[in-house]
Amino acid sequence: MKQVFDQASISLTKEQFIVLCHLESGPQPQTSLAMITERDKGSLTRLVQTLERKNYVIKKSSKNDNRVNFVEITQLGNSILQKTKPIVNQVFNDVEQQISPEELTIAISVLEKIQQNTLKIIEQKEINV
Repeated sequence: MKQVFDQASISLTKEQFIVLCHLESGPQPQTSLAMITERDKGSLTRLVQTLERKNYVIKKSSKNDNRVNFVEITQLGNSILQKTKPIVNQVFNDVEQQISPEELTIAISVLEKIQQNTLKIIEQKEINV
């Protein structure tokens, strides 16, 4: 994805794109973004700071709790997101060529089972520790 973004002169990483997509529906608590992106707080903070430097997002403290930060997409961030979405969609269309809908459904099902099995193994190891 980075290579595709670079070719289109878009200064964005896959992770930054994912965050912007989640912010498109409205401001999100930074902790929610950490869970969605499966990042720890420190890693997400650095990611948000990078997006802030690019003026793609702004961070605001909650009116009710100063410990909670909300992240909001800016007009520039929304503009880059709208420019990037068709490129991402085209990449997925290219990758899915010659794969039938049935094959795609089976592949997704298998990957979901692998993910479930992996989570079970991790949970079992945590219990045994």
